[in-house]
Amino acid sequence: MKSVEDHAGLEYWDSNWQRQSLPALWDINGQSLGRYVEKAMFAYFAHALAGKKQQNVNKSLVEVGSACSAVLPLFNTELGYSITGIDYSPAGCAQTRAILAREGVTGAVVEADVFSPPPELLESFDAVVSIGLVEHFSDTGAIIEALAALLKPGGVMITSVPNMNGSVGLAQKVLDSAVYEIHVPLTRERLRSAHVSAGLMVEHCDYFLPSNFGVCNLNKTSVRTWYGGLKKVCLAALCRLSMISWWLEQRFGRLPTSRLFSPYVNCLSVKPN
Repeated sequence: MKSVEDHAGLEYWDSNWQRQSLPALWDINGQSLGRYVEKAMFAYFAHALAGKKQQNVNKSLVEVGSACSAVLPLFNTELGYSITGIDYSPAGCAQTRAILAREGVTGAVVEADVFSPPPELLESFDAVVSIGLVEHFSDTGAIIEALAALLKPGGVMITSVPNMNGSVGLAQKVLDSAVYEIHVPLTRERLRSAHVSAGLMVEHCDYFLPSNFGVCNLNKTSVRTWYGGLKKVCLAALCRLSMISWWLEQRFGRLPTSRLFSPYVNCLSVKPN
């Protein structure tokens, strides 16, 4: 499997994880509006994986790009999968192991490049999940092929990427352009095409949720300066606007998704037998 350009790079991720404390797991049962995105995303995962849960009692799942994962343990405790995480960041892998230990969940964490994984991992998983990974690589088709190589025939793949083509991407570019530049903006159509080109059967590929400016971050901005502090305040205000849309969804049902406002693109695909 060929290697491709990684727009973020190991140095960025190691630095990022080293300065972060261990996150709490996604609160998928909480009633707080601030947990709305976590609940909605996990509900999407659970629905997508429901068929596998019924068919295979010894099912396995790998999260690729699992550094500091706040969701990997839930695939075990909530959905019954044996779990593995793969990431090339030593710091990120150490944090994932610490999270699993904290939660008392058994799982493997493999420090490896997904383009050259240990041979025993190839075609060994019933499900492959990636959240905020694919968009960092210059060759979208190549990274999708690398993920698909981990799937058993008949296995399911869930790919979630931030939507950097609409308002979220614009906000990220304005607030921290250096972070924006480590992303490849992927439309729904481009993400679907990459999965099809990798030989996968796409069951669903669409924009997800009406809004979430919480996707944006200021990782390459010093918030200790007045200018950085102002950006932090602006981002907080945008996040409050997103919360209005979540409240409306809770009260009145699903709002429309769109390339302009939706924060994610989610793709569900299956590897042919």
